[in-house]
Formats: sequence, structure tokens, C-alpha cells
Amino acid sequence: MERFTIQKNDFLSHDCTGYFHLYYVGYGQPGNPDYLNTLKNIFVSTHPDTLRAASRQAAALMIQDIPQVMDVEGLDTAILMAVPRSKSGMCNWQLGFKAAVRTTVKALQADNLSVIDGTDFIFRHTSTKMTHLRKPVSNFENTGSEPYPGITNDTCDIQHESIKGRTIILIDDIYTKTVNVDEDCIQALYDAGAARVIFYAVAYTNRNAYKRGA
Repeated sequence: MERFTIQKNDFLSHDCTGYFHLYYVGYGQPGNPDYLNTLKNIFVSTHPDTLRAASRQAAALMIQDIPQVMDVEGLDTAILMAVPRSKSGMCNWQLGFKAAVRTTVKALQADNLSVIDGTDFIFRHTSTKMTHLRKPVSNFENTGSEPYPGITNDTCDIQHESIKGRTIILIDDIYTKTVNVDEDCIQALYDAGAARVIFYAVAYTNRNAYKRGA
């Protein structure tokens, strides 16, 4: 696991501490966490057993890392939340990463770690553009707005009463600098009254790492 800083910008009013487990170097490349792509399941065409296996892989890393994050940051308790998918109305078979976060919460609670399941504390009610689709996809219309400051508040319902004054570990599958989806979501949680937000991603996009042989 590595630590990094998400720097303040037009989407985020102040720096945020972040952690990630491994690099995302490109789909199909050796060592790349392709299972994170599997979990997106855009066309709802992936076999349930494959999705469950991918979800277990993601959960295993979070179960390993989140206690370390809490220890380093001196946290006695934290709410674990997942960055919502970009589209509203997605079915459960497209929410495998959210399921992995829930699995993580249950496993950590069973190990007597004080974590709260906040995966339902934020809900996407209006679709936004899928930012990981860099090229058009056949038979799929990628509707919705590109990221802009405040898009999370505009397109999501957040349970303010559940997070006000609390410490949150906001979790995403892949962090990509300059996309600003995560930055905006962090800011939305602060706007909703969170006392502190720490960010964690399973993977950090670094396509140059594979080229360097990292």
C-alpha cells in the first residue's frame, strides 16, 4: 500500500490524504488488476461467478489495507463509503465493487474493527458520463455530464445526518488524476458535514509504470 496526496483544485477546497494498493497500468497488461474492469459489467453480460470472484479479489485487498489506513491515521472508528457509479439505476450485477466494500465492512467488523457500512449513505439519482470510456463503445450511449465542480451534489443524494461530524474513508476502485470525480465526491462529503475524509483506491492509474517495467 502506498500513500499520496490528492491536491486541492477547482473541485476540492483543500488537500486530502489518499492511499492505494497497486498501479493500474492498462487493461490486459501483466499484473494489472483487470478484475476491477470486470466489476463494471457495463452490458450486464459477465457471468455471476466471474463477478463474485472479482469482487472477492477487490475485497481481499481492502480487508488487508483499511486496518493499516486506520492505524496510520490514528482512527478509532470510521465510516466506509464507496464513490457511486456514474450511472443511475444500475442493477446489482453492476455494483460488484460496492458489494466488495460491504464485504470488507463485515469482515473488519467480525475482526472487532470499528467501521460502519456507509455504502448506502450516497446514491446517484442522475446519470453522469463514464469517464473511463475514452472511446465510443458500440451499442452504448454514454450520456450525462462530464465532471464539473459540484456534480456530486447535483446528481447524488447524500445522507447528511449520517455523516455529519464523522470520519469517512471514501473508497473507489481506480483513482485517475485529473479526472476529478473523486475530488468532487470528497468535497461533497465535506459539504455534507463530514469532519474528515480519507481516500482509498484499490488502484492508481499510472500507464507509464508498465512501460518503465515497474
